[in-house]
Formats: sequence, C-alpha cells, structure tokens
Amino acid sequence: MEAILQYAAAHPLLFGGLLLMFAVVFGYEMRVARRKGTDISPPEAVALINAGAQPVDVRAAAQFEKAHILDARNIPAGDLDQHVAALEKLQERGILLYCDSGSASLKVAETLKAKGLTGIRTLRGGLNAWRADNLPVFSGRKARKKDSA
Repeated sequence: MEAILQYAAAHPLLFGGLLLMFAVVFGYEMRVARRKGTDISPPEAVALINAGAQPVDVRAAAQFEKAHILDARNIPAGDLDQHVAALEKLQERGILLYCDSGSASLKVAETLKAKGLTGIRTLRGGLNAWRADNLPVFSGRKARKKDSA
C-alpha cells in the first residue's frame, strides 16, 4: 500500500489518469449491466418481430417516412404520453423500440417501464445497426392491410 502512495505522490498525472480510466470503465460496465436483457441485436430483433412483437419507431414522423422497419408504428418520443394506453395493449406481444442510434429508445424504454409496462426491448444501435446488418428498411407511411385494423 505504501508503494502505491509513493507512486501516486511521485506521478500524480499518471495516477490520476489511471483513476479516471477506472471510473470510465466502471461507469460503462454499470450502464451495460443496467440495460442488460433489454437491448437486443438486429438478428435477435428479427426473431422477436417474427414471433409477433410490434416494432415502434420513436423518431419524428419525417424520419419515419424516410426509413423504417416493416410494419413499425411511429410514436415520437415527445408524444409518448398520448400512446401509453395503446402500448399497454401491445405489451403481451412484445414491443421493440428503436430510433437512429439506440439512445433515444433506451430513454423511452425506461420511461415506459416506470409507467409499469413490460415486454419492452430496444434495438441495440438503432436503425443504423439494422442497416449495417443489411436488413430491409421501408419508406412512406403505408401500412399493410393486416395491421390496419
């Protein structure tokens, strides 16, 4: 222990950098542990959607019209309170939230969980990761007939 204190006194910048790096790694690992089990990869999302989960795009309507996952519903993060009742009906099927990068959907997921909703997953990396895996995206607002009811 004395050797560590001597080193810290002799090299305060190096020791401070070591402590900073430890704090960053610890914070990152805590963040990952907190959301573990809620964010899923694009291939896992495909399996979830095929099992009946509803994809929900939390981006603005203009972004949704440019590109979205097939059969996704657009519920912008700012309009979330107006759609909680509809999302409660979907929670048994499962809900897959996504945005462009995955960060906004994580915040929406935390909000919905605080409101008591379950069965919520987020797409890790968002639509960017979806595209990076060469999965299809669609444009426009047209819904398929089976989902328009």
